[in-house]
Amino acid sequence: MPSLLREEIERLFRNGKIKFLVCTSTLIEGVNLSCRTIVVRGPRKGKTQPMEAHDFWNLAGRAGRWGNEFHGNIICVDPENGTAWPHGVPERQRYPIRRETDVVLSDAQSLLSFLNARLEMETNAVSQQPQNEQVASYLLTTFMRDGSLSPSAFTKRHDPDFIARLNSALTPLAASIEIPSSIAVRHSAVNAVGMQKLLTYFRLVDDEIENYLPAAPESVDAYKRMTRIMGLVNDFLYPAFQPATIIPLHTLVVLEWLKGFSLSAIIRARINYNQKNKRPVDIPKLIRSTMEMVEQIARFRAPKYMSAYMDVLKFHLSSVGKSDLLLTNQLDVGIALEFGVSTRTLLSLMELGLSRIVPRQPP
Repeated sequence: MPSLLREEIERLFRNGKIKFLVCTSTLIEGVNLSCRTIVVRGPRKGKTQPMEAHDFWNLAGRAGRWGNEFHGNIICVDPENGTAWPHGVPERQRYPIRRETDVVLSDAQSLLSFLNARLEMETNAVSQQPQNEQVASYLLTTFMRDGSLSPSAFTKRHDPDFIARLNSALTPLAASIEIPSSIAVRHSAVNAVGMQKLLTYFRLVDDEIENYLPAAPESVDAYKRMTRIMGLVNDFLYPAFQPATIIPLHTLVVLEWLKGFSLSAIIRARINYNQKNKRPVDIPKLIRSTMEMVEQIARFRAPKYMSAYMDVLKFHLSSVGKSDLLLTNQLDVGIALEFGVSTRTLLSLMELGLSRIVPRQPP
C-alpha cells in the first residue's frame, strides 16, 4: 500500500472518521496504531503460519494503548475451532532475550567443527549453516583485530576452555588471510576467509582488471559487469543472489534502482516484460516479489556483499599500482545502493530534501 494512502487511513481512523479497520498481520510490523477493540480469528503471519504467542500479544497490545484509552478489549472468535486456532489462544508469558551469538556458541562442537572445516568449504556448503557462518565471521574479525578472543566482553559468559579452543581454531584461519584487519572489521558480517579467496581470484585473472569494476548504471556494459560481480559474490563470499538462474533479474532491478526509478516504475517494467513475452502474469504476486527484491536484494544483500567486494578489489588495485582506476566515481557502492543513487550529485540533492525519483521510465 502506498505510504501516502496508509498514513491517510491511519489519520482518519485515529480521528474517528473510520470506525472499523480490517487488517492483515502487517499490523504488528511497526505500525503505530492503537484502538479500543481488536477482534481476531485464526491469526496467521503470512498466509499459513499460525501467529506465535509473542506476535499475538504484540497485536493485542494495540487495544487500549496507554495515552489513548484507559483499557482495551481483545475478542477471540471461535477459540475452540482447531482449524482457526491449531494451538489454541496463545497464553501470555515472559520470553527470555538471548544474543544470537550465545545461541550459536552454546553448541560448541558444531561451531568448532565448522571453523576447522571453513578454509576448505565451498560457499554452497557454507550457506547450509548460515548461523555458524555469521558467528564465525564475527569471531574471526574479533580475533584479527585483537589477536585473541580473550579481551572481548562476551568471553566472560563462556567456559575459558571453550574460548581457548576457539582461539586455536581461529589461529590458522587468521594466518591464511592477507586482507587487512581494517577491511575485515568494516565487513564483520562477511567472512574474511571468503574475502581472501576473492583476493586470490583477482590475482589470478587474465582479463583486464577494470572489467571487474562496476560500471555506471547508464553504461552499455553496466549489465554485464553487475551480473559478473553478483556471480563472484556467490562463488567466493556467500551465495547471496539465489537462485543463480535469476541473477539477470536481480541485475536489472539493482540497475533500475541505481538509476533512480521509482518502485512503481520497476514493477511496471516487469509487468510489461512478461506481457511482451506472452508470459502469464499474476500481478499481486509480481508486485510482492518485486518489492521484496528491491528491499532484500537492492537495499540489503547487494550493499552488504558488494561493499566487501569493492574493498577487496580496491586493496588489490592498490597493491598492483592501479588505484587510478578508482578515480572515476568515489561514491561508496553501499551508500549508492541503500539510497538508490549513482552519483554524489544525486546524493547531495537527497540531503537537501529532494526526491531520488527521476522523471523517466525504464524501457
